[in-house]
Amino acid sequence: MATFLFVVPRFHTNLFFATRALIAAGHRVEVAVAKIAGTEDHSHVTPVEIGAEPARVVLNDLVRRIRPDLMIVRGSDRLLGRAGIAGRRYGARVLTYNLRPTTRVTPPGRRLRGLLMGRPWKRITPVPGLDASARQDPAAILVPFPVAAMPHTVSLQPPGDPVRILCVGKLAQRRKNQHLVIDALRRLARFGRDVRLTIVGSSGRSVSGADEGHYDYQMDAARDTDWIDIRADLPFAEMASVYAAHDICVLPSVGEPLGAAPIEGMAYGTIPVISTGAGAAGLIVDGETGFRVDVTEPGALEQAFRRLIDEPDLRARMSEAARRVAATELSPETYVARMEALLPRRAGGGRAVPRTETNR
Repeated sequence: MATFLFVVPRFHTNLFFATRALIAAGHRVEVAVAKIAGTEDHSHVTPVEIGAEPARVVLNDLVRRIRPDLMIVRGSDRLLGRAGIAGRRYGARVLTYNLRPTTRVTPPGRRLRGLLMGRPWKRITPVPGLDASARQDPAAILVPFPVAAMPHTVSLQPPGDPVRILCVGKLAQRRKNQHLVIDALRRLARFGRDVRLTIVGSSGRSVSGADEGHYDYQMDAARDTDWIDIRADLPFAEMASVYAAHDICVLPSVGEPLGAAPIEGMAYGTIPVISTGAGAAGLIVDGETGFRVDVTEPGALEQAFRRLIDEPDLRARMSEAARRVAATELSPETYVARMEALLPRRAGGGRAVPRTETNR
C-alpha cells in the first residue's frame, strides 16, 4: 500500500473518480484543497482545507503528518515551490499537475526559474493534445483521469423517442457557449428533427467571464420552447442518471483546459461531441469514439448533430465505442496502474503500463 497526497484548488469530479480508484486498489489517499465546495461528494475521502497560498509551516505540517510516497500538486508557482521543498524534505516524490497538453513544451527559462524555487521538474497532465505526432514535452507524463458508471436509475426510452442531448457548463460563463448548441438545434428543429436538450450547470454569477446576457439567453430559450430543460445547481450524485438518460453530451467551450463532462458520460455510452478548443477533445478519436468540432466554423456543430440524429446505426456504434474506451483506456484500473508506475521504488512503484491510444 502506498500513500498519495493531492494538493489542489478544489475537489473536482474528476478527482472524485481518481481518488476512489486508488482507494479501491488498497492505497491511502489524502486531499488538501484551497476551498471546499458544497456540491462535492466526499463519501470516500474528506479533503482538508488549507487555502490557496498556504504558508510553509502549514505544508510542512501536512506532509509530516501524512508522509506521502507521492505528492501531486496543482497551484501557483509559489505553492508548487513550497510543496516541492516540503515533499522532498520528508522523502516524497513530488509531481506538478496541470492541464497543459503534453504537446506544450515548457520554455527553458520558465523551467529553470521553477527549479530554483523548488518546483518539481516533472508534471502529469490528463490532456494529450490534438496532434499525436507533435513534439512532446519531455517533462510531461500523460495520466488521463478515470471514468466509471455510478449507480443510477433511468426509465427505458421506447424506440423512436427524441434524441436527447446534454450540455454541462456554468450557466453564466459565456465561453461555455451553450447558446451555440441552442442555435444549432433550433435550426435542426425547424427541419423536423425531434430533439431534447438538457442544460446542466451552476447558476452562480461570480465565475470568471460571467455574462448576465448569456445566462438570460438560456433562460429565455427554455421558457420559449418545449424541448429545452435547464437544471441548475444539480448535485454531483444526480449526474449518473442524467448521463445515462442522454444519447449525446456536447462540450462547445473554447479556452477549456479539459472539460470532464463528455468524458464522464462515455462510461454510460453517451456520445461525446467536443469542441477542438477543449482539452478533452484529445481523448477521443474523431468519427469513432465521438466527434471533434471546431465550433468557430459556421454549421460545424449543426452538422455533427445532424449525423447523429439522422443515423441511428451510427449512434449505436459510437455509443458502444465510447463505452469501450471508458472501460479500457479510461478505466479506474488503468489509472491506478499509471499512478503506481510513478511511485518511488521503495513504495512498490515502477509497474509498467500498456501502451494505449491515450498514453502515446
